[in-house]
Amino acid sequence: MPRKKAAGKETGIITLYALPGCPFCERARSFLEQKGLPFTEVPVEPGSAGYQAMVEETGGMALPQVMAGDRRVGGYGDLVEAEATGALYEWLGMPAPGREIHAIWDTVVLGAGPAGLSAALYAARKMMKVVLVSRDVGGQVGRSYDIENYLGFPRIETAELIGNFEKHLDRYRLEKDIGQSVVSLRLGGRIKHVVLENGRTYFCRTLIVATGKRSRKLNIPGEAGLVGRGVSYCSTCDAPLFAGEKTAVVGGGNSAVEAVIDLLKVADHITLVSTTPLTADPVLIQRIVKQPKVKILTGHEPVAITGNDGVTRLTVRNLVTGRERKLAVTGVFVEIGLLPNSELFVDVLSTNRLGEILVDSNCRTGMAGVFACGDVTQVPYKQVIIAAGEGAKAALSAHEYLLVSH
Repeated sequence: MPRKKAAGKETGIITLYALPGCPFCERARSFLEQKGLPFTEVPVEPGSAGYQAMVEETGGMALPQVMAGDRRVGGYGDLVEAEATGALYEWLGMPAPGREIHAIWDTVVLGAGPAGLSAALYAARKMMKVVLVSRDVGGQVGRSYDIENYLGFPRIETAELIGNFEKHLDRYRLEKDIGQSVVSLRLGGRIKHVVLENGRTYFCRTLIVATGKRSRKLNIPGEAGLVGRGVSYCSTCDAPLFAGEKTAVVGGGNSAVEAVIDLLKVADHITLVSTTPLTADPVLIQRIVKQPKVKILTGHEPVAITGNDGVTRLTVRNLVTGRERKLAVTGVFVEIGLLPNSELFVDVLSTNRLGEILVDSNCRTGMAGVFACGDVTQVPYKQVIIAAGEGAKAALSAHEYLLVSH
């Protein structure tokens, strides 16, 4: 518990200069109590003799101000950082608690799609201490077979493009933590906390969110139970499993038509089911409309998927007549759009009705030190080249933030 008396200089004692009612002073007090650190609290009022004495001793004018013995720590954010790195215990002449002492990173990049990889690259080139955290590498790009609109590459397989991205990053030997999901975050204050599912925690001055999007589900009977047994959300991954089979693709945009193109190489027949006229790029539609193996059903919606050990039928309904028809298929590829991976952020960052994180032209989220880029944001035109550019902007903005705030 704090001892309220005049400031002392004894070794191992922290002096906390605080203003009653100050929220950051309250945080500093609670933090010290939670950590079990002995401290002396000195109440000060702006303009008082005590305040002037504090300024002379600490060199700081904002409240709170913290001293560790004779050493100035700074404000609340500095206190948290010093404790996390173990420096506070060293200054106090105390043994650090029995736990790993965490480094403070300049930035943590969440996500390793084009936006996240680009952000990590630009951060590394700015000599920032950066760690890249992601469940996997490639993001949504890995779900396509090839790309024909990335500047400098008339056509390139996505696996090769992502491989090139990784090789470029490896030149800078930045830290990567791949294979873990983030389970919780603390974004307020100068030091952000990122906690992974294995319990590992990263402390950082800035955070770049590049978590991308995931496939939208149909939410119809039979879908959930047959995932991996005929129901797929990735034609690049699963198309080869349907050689000689009859399949269906649900959707009318680029990803749906690209799935049909993937299946053309192996499947015996493909039915493309869309509630609307096809909205994919004309150059893609032209590649399937005259294919004898392809039947296009617009104005239809899927209502059920049937099967036991595997898919045997997709039932669709005509939106005009209400008439249902059953398609004998062994594979159903769902390509009806994407949802942003923003669940961890919707309560702390501003989002739109789609759940996309709102950012300004500098990828700033509105919370100090937190930036977002790529498909998880509201920035239009979800393209690889745009995501990569936004990732670069986010890293440069994070670097600028560090220069101004530290």
